[in-house]
Amino acid sequence: METYAQFKGVPCPGEAMQTQQCQPQKGCPLTGGCGNRFRCISGQCISQSLVCNGDQDCEDGLDERHCEDDSGHYSCDLDKTPPNSELTGRGYDVLTGELRAAVINTLSFGGQCRKVFSGDHKVYYRLPQNILRYNFEVTVDNEESDESYESSWSYMQHVQSNALFGHDRRTFHKELTDNKAHRLIILKNKVELAQFQNSAPQYLTLSEGLWRALSSLPLTYDYPAYRQLLQTYGTHYMSEGSLGGEYQGLLELDRQALQSSSKNRHTVNKLPIKVNVFGGDPSFISALMVLDLENPEANGETYDNWASSVRDFPQVIDRKLRPLYELVKEVQCAGLKKLHLKRATEQYLEEEHPCRCRPCRNNGRPLLTGSQCSCVCRPGTSGPACEVGAVIGEPAGVTDGSWSCWSSWGSCSGGQRSRSRSCNNPAPSGGGLHCTGPQVEQEPCEDPEVQHLQTMEPQCFGLSVPPPVTCGHPPHLSNGFIQNPRETYVVGNTVEYSCVSGFYLSGNAVAECLQNQTWSKGAMVCKSSSCWRPQLNSDITATPSKSTYDIGDSISLSCPPGTVLEGGVSQTMCSPSLQWSPSPEGAYYSTNTCVCQRASECPTDSAPLCISSGEDGVSVTTSECEVGARRCAGERVAVIGIEACP
Repeated sequence: METYAQFKGVPCPGEAMQTQQCQPQKGCPLTGGCGNRFRCISGQCISQSLVCNGDQDCEDGLDERHCEDDSGHYSCDLDKTPPNSELTGRGYDVLTGELRAAVINTLSFGGQCRKVFSGDHKVYYRLPQNILRYNFEVTVDNEESDESYESSWSYMQHVQSNALFGHDRRTFHKELTDNKAHRLIILKNKVELAQFQNSAPQYLTLSEGLWRALSSLPLTYDYPAYRQLLQTYGTHYMSEGSLGGEYQGLLELDRQALQSSSKNRHTVNKLPIKVNVFGGDPSFISALMVLDLENPEANGETYDNWASSVRDFPQVIDRKLRPLYELVKEVQCAGLKKLHLKRATEQYLEEEHPCRCRPCRNNGRPLLTGSQCSCVCRPGTSGPACEVGAVIGEPAGVTDGSWSCWSSWGSCSGGQRSRSRSCNNPAPSGGGLHCTGPQVEQEPCEDPEVQHLQTMEPQCFGLSVPPPVTCGHPPHLSNGFIQNPRETYVVGNTVEYSCVSGFYLSGNAVAECLQNQTWSKGAMVCKSSSCWRPQLNSDITATPSKSTYDIGDSISLSCPPGTVLEGGVSQTMCSPSLQWSPSPEGAYYSTNTCVCQRASECPTDSAPLCISSGEDGVSVTTSECEVGARRCAGERVAVIGIEACP
């Protein structure tokens, strides 16, 4: 974009990019096969050990076709992933604040059988290879946290000083009005259902779409081609976050209206507000946009309805991001393409920097959104350029300086190159503040990473130097992984294996790349080192509740108040054979059940409760155990106090 629309100007029509077909003059000599690995229809390569293991490790399913119907070769007895876990693999564009296409294959297990238990659903789920940690922990923030700002301008100062790359799309950029001075109040509420952490980038399996896009990128730096990938898959991927919902409400309180309302004692029953809602049922958004000042209970009920719907319509909140270029791997010339994508990401983010806007008057703050610039005015000023009025509490004619955009990098001199910027957007005048920060930046001309890549991948740079002798990918280890994996392995390199949580390594943990380009690897296997949680009946509680238990761990089985455990064991331990001893038969054969306890069998030390029962509704004191026993027997008992009746 050469010039952005501003001061009520019209944005440029049409698209920012055009594509056309071209016919290559010769085939690419860099396209290779998978060697001794299995090739999916897409061209992606996976380990031969993942073929016919019961998991669809190729997104196209080729690895599980023409397999014998033998579940003995399956890597796990479970394939159901946690609800909505596919969201953890989506790309994210920090300029738009929106999720993009999938960048991680969230249905690839890599031959691992890792499980997580949900106490809410009372079932196990299998973790895909990309998720390192996943916790089912529900937290509801019903206490309304709020932030207060004197004006739109002070709010934007706070947002832009704390946002990633100067952008935070989960704010009220577009909704702010700037023609009057306000007090802004931001209400925030949050519901979390689960928390996740993705593995390091070298352990993540790329989605088929991203892998294809990376494979087709040119080896020369072609910004439009790399920019198109960023627009499709985002600038970042998620390293961790929470699944849930978030509510933000913006209250703009006009000072003149407040003063008039105070004098006339006029009360408005319904107050419209502007909201940002992430997650939850979209049908509740319209109700959340109105506050009933005379009926706070109705406001709370509306919020509760939305919060309850988050379980069925979650989104990723509280995300932590990593740049997408970290995922460039497993394609020809991956190192070179990673450098190009890093450069393109920096250029893409610089395209939407406020320095590209014309200066605002009266120290207003420019804001660039999409293809339009606007001005957020300081209190007392208004207009498209904040040209009307004067800033409250400050002398007229004072202009603070602001930086122009960085220039392009200059040519090399003495092994260094530099770029500069000027404090003229606008320049300080009338005693205004000068820009803070460096005016010039320098960096080495020769990137050490480029020098390394020219040695490891000379063919990618058009060099005639023969590439080093390398081995293919190290052998796969079920329920294991390679510590600190690399993109390439030269002769003499070694790798060390480890096992995932809940397993231990038996055998030699080291493999070496030999001169004949094969791997020297001794016998090794990852063996289970823990007991899975018993599959108990829904009314039986295991304490403590965990997904897995180490050898020697014990659990106690109990029933709800008013019921007793019948026909089984009340305590069991994880034995060295990784079996529960004594075996809680009810976990597998459903003979352990909770039955109603007679009130006469209740212990004397059970906590007292004040209840109302019968048609006359007389209040009497009884025990918590007796209340449970009577309810279990079908009697209607109402608890009116958690202490003895007065």
